[in-house]
Amino acid sequence: MSRAAAQVIAAVLALAMHWAASAQSSPPPPTVSGSYHCLWWSEAQMENFDPNAPPPKKTEVVIKKWEYSDPVGVPHPDVVDLVIEIKNTGQSPAAQVVAEISGQWRVGPLASERKANWGPRKALKTWKVDEIAAGQTASVRIPIDLASRMSELRAKKAWPWEFRASLVVRSEDSQKALVSREFSLPIHPGD
Repeated sequence: MSRAAAQVIAAVLALAMHWAASAQSSPPPPTVSGSYHCLWWSEAQMENFDPNAPPPKKTEVVIKKWEYSDPVGVPHPDVVDLVIEIKNTGQSPAAQVVAEISGQWRVGPLASERKANWGPRKALKTWKVDEIAAGQTASVRIPIDLASRMSELRAKKAWPWEFRASLVVRSEDSQKALVSREFSLPIHPGD
């Protein structure tokens, strides 16, 4: 092997080691999740349910959709909480981040979901997340008032067919977007 070839190989190896070290020093992006929660009746409360004297809703449940198909068994609360969680999956404390959460409604005629369109996106919360320890999770709850939106649209014979929350997590020091996600909640009226 010539001396020039050996120098090229040494330079490539040094560069590869530098890239590997840089990749290891960069912390992984945070893991994010979002879900919709509400208070509802427990299974035990529903067994001897008296609709004229309902017990208080004390059981937190996660819902994938809002649906008024069963007045007791299927959750259809007035307010849901959007729960956002940011987890540090790295081996060291994560730097501070800023989470920007916005929401928008897909609204259309009550008689025709396929005519529904997405409305403007509106800011819900800007959440400054302090340092998260390795393996730990930070969370925030944002109430979404479904009943008010339904009442507002009912006068127009319209319906909020879906709510969509958008989340962008940025590095506080560089404003670089680390993660971007959306979380939807379909909203189905009764038959």
